[in-house]
Parts: sequence; C-alpha cells; structure tokens
Amino acid sequence: MNKRLVVYLFSGLIIVCISIFVYLSYFSLPSPFLSEKQLAEEINSTLPEAKVEEILGVFDVGERYKYVPFKSNEDSYGKSFWLWNQNKWQVAYIDTTGEPHIWKVNKRDPSSYHIVWNIHPDDQLEEVDFYMIRDRGYSVRDGTKETYYPRVQMRQTVSFEEEAFGILKIPQEWSTFVASINDTHSAKQSHLDAFFNSFAAERQVFYGWIPYGRENEETIPRKSVNGSGYLYGDIELDFLMILNGSEIERSGD
Repeated sequence: MNKRLVVYLFSGLIIVCISIFVYLSYFSLPSPFLSEKQLAEEINSTLPEAKVEEILGVFDVGERYKYVPFKSNEDSYGKSFWLWNQNKWQVAYIDTTGEPHIWKVNKRDPSSYHIVWNIHPDDQLEEVDFYMIRDRGYSVRDGTKETYYPRVQMRQTVSFEEEAFGILKIPQEWSTFVASINDTHSAKQSHLDAFFNSFAAERQVFYGWIPYGRENEETIPRKSVNGSGYLYGDIELDFLMILNGSEIERSGD
C-alpha cells in the first residue's frame, strides 16, 4: 500500500477519534442525573467534611447544570454545583454555607445567571430582598470626554415561608441592563480588548441582599454565613454582599 495513503488514512482515523471524543465530552446529551444517595456519596467522597446527611433538592440550571442544596449530619446547610463534563456528571463547587451566590452559568450571557441559597432554619428568615446595583459615577476618556452614570437599583423579593433553600433566575430587567453595559463598553474598545474589558465593565454592577427576620426586621443570618467553599471545576460564582437599609435608595431620596 502506498505510504502516503497510509499516512492519510491514519491521519483521518485520528481526526475521527478526536471528533468522537470532543462530541462525547462536550456535546452529547447528559445522562440521567445521580440519585440522592449517589449525590451524598459523591459529595462526601470529594469533601469529607461536608458530611452530607440529606439532599434537600435538585434544581435544573440549564440542561448541563444542576444545583443541589444539602444538610449535613452536624446540622449545617450547604450547597453543591454540578456540571455535565467529559461525558459524566461532576461536582464543580461545594460550599458548607448556605448564603446566596450568583451562578454565572455563561459569563457572556447575563440571562443565564441564577441566584442560589440554602439558609439555615435557625436563622429564622421570613424573606429576603435581592438587589442589583450600579452606583452613580463618571468616567473620562481622552482627557476631555466626561460621561455621567446615574445610579441603577433593582430589587427582587423572595419569601421563605415554604422553603429556606432555592434558586432564582435573575429577572429579565436585570440581565438586559447588564448586557447593555457590556455591549456599550465593548463598542468603545478595540476588538483586541473587547473580550477582556467586558469583564471589567460588569464590575460596575454588584449584587447584594437584605435578609429579614420576624416582624420584618433586618437581621444577620449568622449560621448561614459561616463556612468554606471548595472549587473542583470550571465554574463562575460570585458572593452577594449583605446590605443594610441605609445603603438602599428610596423614592424621593
């Protein structure tokens, strides 16, 4: 057989094998998710100090992403984040606290962002106000062009009357605003810098929360904010700042 033909056939075989591997790893449909028993075993084997006793729920965050809150046998409440990756379900992050995080499933697409939480029942929260805020300010370009940015503040209230764990896809109004900031900032940059500067642009925006206990008073959920997080995979998570009423602008302020 012609040596050149052999080389072509061998190269083609390699390409086919690589294509199959890439497809199975990144594009194949996910298999059924793990059972509660399998989830507990996988979390405990990955992070023994989690000591999972009960899986509280499984929440879909897109076809290839799952959020799983849990309770430990030491009466702590934590969170786990799962990805379909390399043809299997993998835990990407485990947190032994229940305080809210914002999960940026697709960093480039704010409509994919979700807020997740698992509040300790002893903190006795009745509800929480989640906020997206862009503080007022201004910027100067080329030494002369000044641009003023008004404050933008958006709120979403979540009740804890039924369950103190859950997930919230950020409202469309929020994601539209964040996307507009990224688009505007990118339009002002060179093509080379646009990708990196989109991340800096979004830093103009921050997310926070005000927890409320009984009688609608602000409170600090101390049992839900003490713990640690452990990263195991490719995932984008941000903390939410605990705010207080004095930091929130009211109509007429």
